[in-house]
Amino acid sequence: MPATSLAMTDMQTATQKASKADLRRELEEMSEVMVEQKGLLNVQQTAILLDVSRERIYELMELGKLKRYEFTGRVYLSYAEVQERREQDIKAGRPRRGVLERVIVGLKAAAETDKTQLKQGGYAGPVHNPKRKRKK
Repeated sequence: MPATSLAMTDMQTATQKASKADLRRELEEMSEVMVEQKGLLNVQQTAILLDVSRERIYELMELGKLKRYEFTGRVYLSYAEVQERREQDIKAGRPRRGVLERVIVGLKAAAETDKTQLKQGGYAGPVHNPKRKRKK
């Protein structure tokens, strides 16, 4: 075997040993985090538990609402953190606007009425949602 082939083989072996050692260290760290966080869940499992989409889970991670852990190139979330969020029973969607905010938004939308809308009767206000019950 030529000297360059031996040198390449030695480098590959050294790299494999280093990567195995790194992988072992990463798995040990993962094990410690699993004990500390009462388990780890992948994104799909988290989405199922919180009854939201996977995309929403990624959004929550970006917003800092859920802490992300990366081990062996995969993303995990804390079971304890997910359970805590689940118990909060956070409602989906934006909070309801106050009266003043609704009036301002309505005026802004009316100001954006174009010629075609005017021909059809102009801005008619917010769309009535028959599913929403009115407070009396």
